[in-house]
Amino acid sequence: MDNTNIVEKALTKAIELHKGQVRKGDAKIPYVVHPLEVGIIVARFTNSPELVSAAILHDTVEDCKYPIEDIEEEFGSEVKNLVSSLTEDKAITDWTERKAENLKRLRLNQDAYFIKSADALANMRSLLVAIKEDGSIVWSRFNAPKEKKMEYFKVILQDTEEFLPKKFLEEYVSALKDLEYSEFLEKKTAIGFVAKKLCFGKK
Repeated sequence: MDNTNIVEKALTKAIELHKGQVRKGDAKIPYVVHPLEVGIIVARFTNSPELVSAAILHDTVEDCKYPIEDIEEEFGSEVKNLVSSLTEDKAITDWTERKAENLKRLRLNQDAYFIKSADALANMRSLLVAIKEDGSIVWSRFNAPKEKKMEYFKVILQDTEEFLPKKFLEEYVSALKDLEYSEFLEKKTAIGFVAKKLCFGKK
């Protein structure tokens, strides 16, 4: 496999396959922004074009019905194996069971789990932006409640903290704390607003 333009090819393929899709968080941002962000995060911590390409393509099989065999043909066996590990089994309908099965497979492949961690980091950052704009209603747009999603993000951290770069872990923990704190800030702001209304209502 010629690696000179593999990342460029992955970018082109992701843009093509994710065309017309939008993010769940706000239903406005083109979905392709997400895999591109994951690719950028991964590229900051590795020089491997295969890892970066797999990061960019990580949702194509799962969300775009892109055959895994085509990934191997176009991008090589390493990218194919990484994307395969990252692809959830949609035959498992229960959200918690599906995530658990995927994480079990990812524990066998540190490179793939690194990409999954970058995926989770990008998702947390997007969630935080959406919550700041629209409030906690954002959580209802997903297939699992806030408590389960936060637990999922924490399990990923626990699984990967021993082998991920320190700088990456710092950013992950920061995003996790910001996401938890955003809910508190929203409640505090709402309470403060009510208190001011009551105060101003007095003669």
